Amino acid sequence: MERTNEGPDDAGANGTSQPRDAKSAMIEIAEKLIGERGLDRVSMRDVATAAGQRNNSAVQYHFGSRDGLIRQVLRRRLTALDTVRQQRLAEIDEQGLGTDLTSLVRVLFEPIVELLRASPDATHYARFLQRVGPVMGPEAPEVRLRTATDDVVVRLIDVCSHLPRRVAFERIDLATQMFTGALAVYEDRRDASSTVVNTDFEKVVAHLYDMIEAALRAGQGAAGPGEAGQGESAPGSHVANAAEAEVGGR
Repeated sequence: MERTNEGPDDAGANGTSQPRDAKSAMIEIAEKLIGERGLDRVSMRDVATAAGQRNNSAVQYHFGSRDGLIRQVLRRRLTALDTVRQQRLAEIDEQGLGTDLTSLVRVLFEPIVELLRASPDATHYARFLQRVGPVMGPEAPEVRLRTATDDVVVRLIDVCSHLPRRVAFERIDLATQMFTGALAVYEDRRDASSTVVNTDFEKVVAHLYDMIEAALRAGQGAAGPGEAGQGESAPGSHVANAAEAEVGGR
């Protein structure tokens, strides 16, 4: 069970009293360290130490476990991003663009782009999301509820009427993985001061929008073994679990 009060050993490394936002500090540090190193190369001790916590058990005290901490990182970002998507969805509805593929793609991805754009030298969110989101995203309590993100995905599925609904969903899920994965690569290249192609953020984003729109507009190729639209359900995604359930029921 998560603990929300400060622990007795929440003093910093210098012995001084820490502010009561120690949890927030550990959430931010966890996102950064996991984004940089990967999920299996970050311990709870690493997070506590980097956050200035003298007690190496601070993560367990506040979050119950490493997974509890990771869920808090996901919850903070997913909730904020979904709020922005809800606002954007209302805006395009007012403009009569609520069923326009280009507009819906922007509503789905632009909140992430703006988050990275706002903190170009600090954020590690794309890498964190790439490494953690597809695995643990479905475990965040918020994604079990119907969200604005789910609404956007269901609308995109409807717009892709040239595809079976299951295929459209799977394509959107893959597009999301491609989007966050490409931005994660951008972050790696940025931090390494790489001079290879696609190190300009705005160009990377423009390419991704073009590629995702083309993928969603494309027809369906010849199906191989395990024919598309049949058999096993699509893999879990941090984007649209409620939407996946709805598609599965149609």
